[in-house]
Amino acid sequence: MKTTITNLVMAGFIGVAAAGFVACSDTEPVPSSPPVRVVHEPTALNAVPPTVTSTTQTTQFGNGTVQKQTTTDYRPGYTTVGPPYKTTVVPAQ
Repeated sequence: MKTTITNLVMAGFIGVAAAGFVACSDTEPVPSSPPVRVVHEPTALNAVPPTVTSTTQTTQFGNGTVQKQTTTDYRPGYTTVGPPYKTTVVPAQ
């Protein structure tokens, strides 16, 4: 019984929320004072250059020997792609 009441109350809240969303949706465009038009422009590609990071570690042991170890981290360059188009609003002519 308690579960049924809870389910009915939840369904009521969901129904009221759905009705509110439907009532608030507006399909007509809002008129603007100066006439405007929307332009879709292709976006540019971004080239990321390659990077090289080199680290050298020197270790001296108790018997007097010295060891140098160099680590090189290489990241190749790549191209990033953003959204295919940039939307711009310009005054209509």
